[in-house]
Formats: sequence, structure tokens, C-alpha cells
Amino acid sequence: MGLISGSGSFTRYLATDVLPDNFIEKLPKMIIRHSFKKLDETSTQERSMGWVNIMDMFDNKFKTLGFLKEPYITMSLRIDEKKIPATALKQHCIEAEEKIKKEESLEFLSKRRRADIKDNVKQLLIKRAIPVTRTYNMIWNYSTGAVIFGSTANKLCDEFMELFFRTFSIQLQPIYPYTLAVKFLEKDKTPPDTIEGLHPFKFSEKP
Repeated sequence: MGLISGSGSFTRYLATDVLPDNFIEKLPKMIIRHSFKKLDETSTQERSMGWVNIMDMFDNKFKTLGFLKEPYITMSLRIDEKKIPATALKQHCIEAEEKIKKEESLEFLSKRRRADIKDNVKQLLIKRAIPVTRTYNMIWNYSTGAVIFGSTANKLCDEFMELFFRTFSIQLQPIYPYTLAVKFLEKDKTPPDTIEGLHPFKFSEKP
């Protein structure tokens, strides 16, 4: 989902850890270590995830500091995934089972044998499958700690937070309306527990 090409959903985070003094110098190596790796056409690997250039999803080399727009770090999380349609997998399994029964003069196949056949068929189809590519933009203001990630899917956001930590050794704290309100109160030097006294209000109701 592109944040720089149009409107879209996103999740906000706050990087609360203190950055080391040589953080900028180490950035390229940290990012390249966790950059996107293309799926091997002959491999049975089904999924690959990593960082790419926010302006070019095919650029995972980061040969320049183009990702650094002081004080912002901008990249995209790229995910390539091979998927086999359930109907196609089922049909190929039936064909493989019938072939084995004919070759071995068998009337039935055990549950274990059928499971092995399914695994073998799936691995074969995975090698032939064309991966589907998705990219999600990430913008990080490292001076304030504010991070924006171009997705609201829970599972994907969890994977993003994990990759972010593996890359930069920095924890991300999701920002919810409640935590955002508390920060505004703290900025105005208002006791955070003030928010506890608030109650929902329906705008359609008359005072």
C-alpha cells in the first residue's frame, strides 16, 4: 500500500528507545542485512520478506543513502508469496493418488500415504508457482521517534514490528487514540488521569 502515491490506511508507532551515537553510520549495514531476498525459482520456499527502496520495489541493494531524507528514513516492506489455489491442489492430489493406485494395484491408500502424496504435490506446484508481490511503505522520523506503516492488518503489523526490531534493535509502541490523547495531555502539562473522567458522547443527541 503506497503512502507516497495516494491515500491509504496506515498504523502509527513510536520508537521509544534511545538511538546510539553512531546510528546513522551503521544504518546501511543494518538495512542490507534484512533487505528483501528474491525467492529462488527452484526453491520450495513459499514466502520472502524484507526491505526495498520506497521508490523502486526491485531495488534491495541500498547502494546509496537514498532511503535517508533527514530526519526521515523511508523504505518499503516487500513480501513475495507463492500460493497454490485449494482447488488446483486437490485436483493434482487426486490425479497423483489415482496414478499410484494404478501402478501399485491398490484399491485404497492409507491416510499417511495420502498426506505424503499431498506434501509432494504441493512442493512440486510451489516450484512452478509465480509469487505475488506486495509492498508497504514505512516512514520513520528518527528525531521524534514517529513511525508510519502502510497497513492496518494485525498479523502484518506484528511482522513489521518484529522486522523493525531485528533490523534496528528498537522496540515500537503502537499509538492508539488513548495513548495519543495521553501524550497531548502530558504536552499541555495536564494530568494524564484526566482522560479517565471522559465519557462517550453521541453527536446526534441534543444537549
